[in-house]
Amino acid sequence: MYHIIVNPKSSSGRGARIWTQVRRELVRRKIPFDAVLTRSRGHAVRLSAKLTGKGWDNADTLVVVGGDGTLNEVLDGICLSSSVTVGYIPTGSGNDFARGTGMSADPMTALEHILHPSTVGMIDVGQVSSPHRRDRFAISTGIGFDAAICHAALSSPVKNALNRFHLGKLTYAALALKIFFTCPLADFTVSFDHANPIHFSRVYFAAVMNLPYEGGGLKFCPHARRDDGMLDVLIVSGVSRLHAAVLLLAAFSGKHTHLPGSRLFRCRSMNLKSSLPLPVHTDGESAGIQSELFVTLEQTPIRIILS
Repeated sequence: MYHIIVNPKSSSGRGARIWTQVRRELVRRKIPFDAVLTRSRGHAVRLSAKLTGKGWDNADTLVVVGGDGTLNEVLDGICLSSSVTVGYIPTGSGNDFARGTGMSADPMTALEHILHPSTVGMIDVGQVSSPHRRDRFAISTGIGFDAAICHAALSSPVKNALNRFHLGKLTYAALALKIFFTCPLADFTVSFDHANPIHFSRVYFAAVMNLPYEGGGLKFCPHARRDDGMLDVLIVSGVSRLHAAVLLLAAFSGKHTHLPGSRLFRCRSMNLKSSLPLPVHTDGESAGIQSELFVTLEQTPIRIILS
């Protein structure tokens, strides 16, 4: 049985159009399924918690039709004590999850893989905690400039307009230019795996990655792997804004890693304190304004259909 959570508003209605195609194909093949359409932000969290709680049949598959944000909500709600297999049909504009795991970004190809899987793997689930909340992530969490772009994009009417023409990525580029030269720079104190803290001055952002890409193709941590039990961290600090801009452009090809101002770390957990409250994101979704974070991995990974 396939239990399907659909975000029809993903990518300004592209989710609904793709779901129509997927549903038609499932009906044509007489494949049993039930589907629920999300109605608002956070609804997918409640739906996945209810579906995967007591009584979940391990022979069933939980399918997500939506963007990276929808998948984030589903993973946030999944009961990790149950043995859940997740299938993903991407409909968003960024698709960093599919890019980072090697999954097909073509919805109908993804459906075929779900119905006839050849590769099923595990993915680590990240957890970021602050004094006021706790969230999960599959792709990344971040604090500072990258999160500020995510916060602005979530409320931007420009993104909805561009999504209609499949140009949603331009939203992030436009917002990045606007925010980059005005975002506040803070000082961070960071401890990796409870070791002695390291001080960073004039920090643009810290990105904690479970997969290589975020932000629609920025290859911040080229060596991040979905199932290695480790977090990869990029901290950009201590350079001029012009140099930081060059570094960000180089990140699209992953060639930023040896540039001044770019520091990479690998760890199982990270404590971070910022001198200023800054925006935080999880998989591009807002996780509030915070000045202190603890990031680690959940003990239980999730099984996912890759191809």
